[in-house]
Amino acid sequence: MTKIYTIREINNQIASTIHQVFPQSILLKGEMQRPSRYANNSQYCDIVEKSDSRQYKITGVILGWENNNDIDLNEFRNQEVIITGYIDFYENTGNLQLKILNVERFGEGALKQKIEELKKKLAGEGIFNNVRDIVRFPNNIGVITSEQGAVIHDVQVAIDRRYPISDIILYPTTVQGDNASKNIIKRIREANSDDLVDVILIVRGGGSFFDLLPFNDELLIREIYNSKIPIVTGIGHEPDITLADYAADKAMPTPTAAAEFVTPDKNEILTLINSTTTEISIRVQDYIQFLTTKIKHLSDMLHKVSPKEKIANGSKERLRIEKLINDVVKKLLSDNTKEQNLSESRLQSTRFIINKFFKLRENQLKLNTRSLTEKRDRFLSEKRKDFSTLLSNIKSFDPKLNLRRGFSIIRSKNNEVIKKISSLKTKNVKSIELSDGSVKVKKIEIE
Repeated sequence: MTKIYTIREINNQIASTIHQVFPQSILLKGEMQRPSRYANNSQYCDIVEKSDSRQYKITGVILGWENNNDIDLNEFRNQEVIITGYIDFYENTGNLQLKILNVERFGEGALKQKIEELKKKLAGEGIFNNVRDIVRFPNNIGVITSEQGAVIHDVQVAIDRRYPISDIILYPTTVQGDNASKNIIKRIREANSDDLVDVILIVRGGGSFFDLLPFNDELLIREIYNSKIPIVTGIGHEPDITLADYAADKAMPTPTAAAEFVTPDKNEILTLINSTTTEISIRVQDYIQFLTTKIKHLSDMLHKVSPKEKIANGSKERLRIEKLINDVVKKLLSDNTKEQNLSESRLQSTRFIINKFFKLRENQLKLNTRSLTEKRDRFLSEKRKDFSTLLSNIKSFDPKLNLRRGFSIIRSKNNEVIKKISSLKTKNVKSIELSDGSVKVKKIEIE
C-alpha cells in the first residue's frame, strides 16, 4: 500500500536534507534586487543570477533581532555582491531562504565604492581645489597620451584649425593597464621639469570602467594636484567622471574638446584684430580733433592774458564785483528785515496761543475740582447712611435687649449656654444671667 505523507513529514525531511548538505555558512555571489524593510526591522531581498538565458533566484533575509552587523540591504540595491550566510528551510511555510550574516560588493561595485571613499578623502584634503591660471594664448601645449591611435591626431587637427601658431610637445605614455598611472606620473614630472609648455593635456578615447581605472589612482591624482603647470583632462568617458577630472584645472568630455578649450579661435582673433584696428583708428581721429580744439583754446587764452587785454578785463571785473557786492548787501538787509518782521509776527501768534491754552486749562481745572468735591461729598454722605444702618442692625442683635424683655441666659460650669431642658440633666448649672446682672446657682431641680 502506498504511504500517504503529511506536509510536516515532507518539510521535516527537506529541512534535514538541506542541513546535511549545507551544515555551515557559505559564500554566495549574485545581484541583490528588491530589498525591503518591515516595521520590526527585518529585511528581505531577492538574490538573482542570470545564466544560460535563464534567471535563478533565492530569497535573502535578515531578521531584525539578528542584524548584529547593522546591515542595510538598500545600500546594495541592484549591485553584484558576495553574501556570507547559511541556507535555511522554514518548515512551517516550506520556504527556502538564505539567512544573511554579511554583505560585500563584488567586482565593479566594490571598486566604485573604494573610488568613492578615495574621492571623499582627497576632497577633504583640498586636492580638488586647483586654481592655476590657464594661459589664453599658449605657445606650446604638452599632450600626455598614447602616440598611437586617433587621439593625438584629433588633438593636432583641433589645434591646427583653431590656433596653428601653437606647437604640440607629445609626452607618449600608455593610458590603459596596470602601469598606465605610473607612466602618466612620469610624463607629468617630465613636462614640469622641461618647463617648455604653458598647459598640459591628459587625453585618451573612451573606454570601460576598468579601462579608466588608472585615472582613479591616488598617486596620479596627487601628482596632478602638485603640478606647477595647469592640467586639462579630456577623457572620452561620459557620463562617468574619474578622479583625475576632479583634480585637473578643467575637465572636458573629449580630447578634441580639451584641445579647443586651451586654444583661442583664430577666426575670433582676426575679428578681434579688425575691430581693434577700427577702434584704434577712430580713437586716433578723435584724439587729433581733441588736440586741434585744445590748441585753439590755448590760443584764445594767450590772447586773453595779454597786458592790454588784462587791464581792460581787470577794470570790467572790478566794476562787476562792486555791483555784485552792493546787490548782495542790499539783499541781505532786505532779507533780515523780512525775517525780523516774520519772527515778531510768529512771536505774537505764539503768545496768543499760549495764553488761550492756559486759560482753557485753568477753566478745566476749576471744573474738575468742583466735580471731585461734589463726588467726595456724595460718597461720604452715602457711607454715613450705610454706617448708621449697619450700627442699627448690630444693636438689634445685642443679647441684652432680649434680657430686658424678660428673658434670661443659663450657663454651665464650662460657661456654655444651656438651650434645652435635656442639657440640664447632664450639665451642672453655674449661673443665670438677667437684665440687671447674674445669679450663681448651686443646685437646680427639674419637675
